[in-house]
Amino acid sequence: MPKTVTPIPHSHYRSDIDGLRALAILLVIIFHAFPKFLRGGFIGVDIFFVISGYLITGIIIKEQQQGCFSLLHFYSRRIHRIFPSLIVVLIFCLVVGWFILLPNEYETLGKHIAAGSVYISNFVLQSESGYFDNQAEYKPLLHLWSLSIEEQFYCFFPLLLMLCQRFRLNPLYSILTCLIISFFLNIANIKLQPTQVFFYPHTRAWELLIGSAVSCLKTYYAENTVSLIKKYFSTYNIKFFANIVSWFGLILIVFAWYTFDSKKILFPSGWALIPTIGASCLIIAGQNTWFNSRILSNKIAVSIGLISYPLYLWHWVLLSFIHITEIDAPNARLKITIIVISIFLAWVSYYFVERKIRFQKNKILSAALLITLLFIGYLGRCIQQHKINVINYKDNTSVNNALSIKKPVLSTQCHAKFPHADFCQIQHSENLPTALLVGDSHANHLYDGLITKTNVTGGNLLNLAVGDCFPFFDNPDYFNKNCRPLINQALEMAISTPSIKTIILASRALTELNQQSFIAKKQLSHYVNIPPHVLIDSDPYLIFQKGMKNTLQRLTKTGKTIVFVLDTPDLEFEPAACINRPWRLSGLTTKIPCAISRSRVTHRRQKYLAIIRQVLNEFPSVKVWDTLPSLCDDNYCWASKEGQILYHDSNHLNTAGAVYVSKHFTLED
Repeated sequence: MPKTVTPIPHSHYRSDIDGLRALAILLVIIFHAFPKFLRGGFIGVDIFFVISGYLITGIIIKEQQQGCFSLLHFYSRRIHRIFPSLIVVLIFCLVVGWFILLPNEYETLGKHIAAGSVYISNFVLQSESGYFDNQAEYKPLLHLWSLSIEEQFYCFFPLLLMLCQRFRLNPLYSILTCLIISFFLNIANIKLQPTQVFFYPHTRAWELLIGSAVSCLKTYYAENTVSLIKKYFSTYNIKFFANIVSWFGLILIVFAWYTFDSKKILFPSGWALIPTIGASCLIIAGQNTWFNSRILSNKIAVSIGLISYPLYLWHWVLLSFIHITEIDAPNARLKITIIVISIFLAWVSYYFVERKIRFQKNKILSAALLITLLFIGYLGRCIQQHKINVINYKDNTSVNNALSIKKPVLSTQCHAKFPHADFCQIQHSENLPTALLVGDSHANHLYDGLITKTNVTGGNLLNLAVGDCFPFFDNPDYFNKNCRPLINQALEMAISTPSIKTIILASRALTELNQQSFIAKKQLSHYVNIPPHVLIDSDPYLIFQKGMKNTLQRLTKTGKTIVFVLDTPDLEFEPAACINRPWRLSGLTTKIPCAISRSRVTHRRQKYLAIIRQVLNEFPSVKVWDTLPSLCDDNYCWASKEGQILYHDSNHLNTAGAVYVSKHFTLED
């Protein structure tokens, strides 16, 4: 270490930090169970990052000072600390999921178990965001993303401190340099790549490094700082300042959890400085301040903090399983019951598993834990590859087919000819296309049905749908930066290709335009092609109407047949509710009827249809395909017909649904 820096022994156990852990886990649990009540509770994870960085850095530096730091011993401790409770929870998921989940759900669980076992959950979850992604509530191991980031961070961070010791560098300067770089990458990419910034370790590392910096400050500079303050101020004032720092940290955390809303702000971004600095202030203030000693060091808070890790693991798994298996969303009483059960299981995991293993210095035990976790990951991989099936559906392929959407075959031949698409499909790649299907995922889900309608498509349908994009020229690319160029290219190609006689336009506009958060979501758009004032001041229906009118003006001049598809009804429930499960807590076997009321759908479509009809009146040559009559009767719009589930999720048709609506294909003039 530099001669000017005089290290002092790292601080002993601090009960207030366990209390801070309790605060963090309670924020997370309340956010997960009651997100509308505590919209900013997700900052609990950021507080955990700071605590983790602080404690681990202190341990490493202390051992370096004593000359006994070992990388192997460090990772062995991590294994003893993290693996036992995780192994128990993953085994629970494997066993319980085998009995209560549907095949496609168990397949997804297996994939996430495999990812969690090698701590790459964050990368897997990031890759799933988009069209084929399930809702968060339906991923029991979603929360392992944060553990993955931590362990990825600790693959490299000890090496940094070892290099600092080897070359006699000041660790604080090195940590601050890495912190600034990571924070800059966060800020620079949050608008362009928000999902990646959220899940990637190099854009979240700065939060752990804040804790590391605090640890270095307390280790190497606390004594000099206190002496300097004593020189100019009394001991009383030192305590007063410490209390001010503590209260300031608490205010920052309270402000964040009370005002933050993931639907209205980009996160982490610069906003994450508020809770992370707040947590740092509480740590810096010390355990002798009033709030830290009276509240955070309270026996109840400390007890919750001690079991915070297994509690973090258990609570989301149980909440997610309930969301998956129950027909209706769990009520407050059920959620509270789940939280109580989670606390009990966390207590059992801590006292009978974690404490029995954590402090044992046994290399064989470390190896056994590692092998066990990897074996569990292998089982997860087998489940993902259908080598292990759920007990009640081993031979029931119809259930799998009903809920597993057929992902498009992205052939090299298709992309070689038409590189501009997310979903590039063509019936006969050796022939020229005769019809174009364009739009978003709600265009793509019609493909398997439309290829049977050769009298409409001419026999060689080309699908160039792009996720989250309206099928219009120059449409605002709210969610996908490729919307404008790719949709434009697809439509221009169709205009200029003589073999294409029919252009089919379809999108999820009915769902998108009815979302109350539409404008907020657009303001959060990570693609900044559209000026902010346009997003704030524009009515989404008018944006849609303008894009539709502009597109039809250009397409109808070509003399080609233009087909405009009216969107399929949104179920507002998951079609899995219509399948008999082996177990539901409510005792109900299936949703009856497997449908949404026709009046509800009609009400939601009113403004959507009014806008569309107004435009279509100006273009009488445009044909209209309304998918609703094939799915609805006078009373209900059905998720299943003729004994088949027709939807993959709440709004996307599966292959059977696409074929069914196409079988009832009729065009309106």
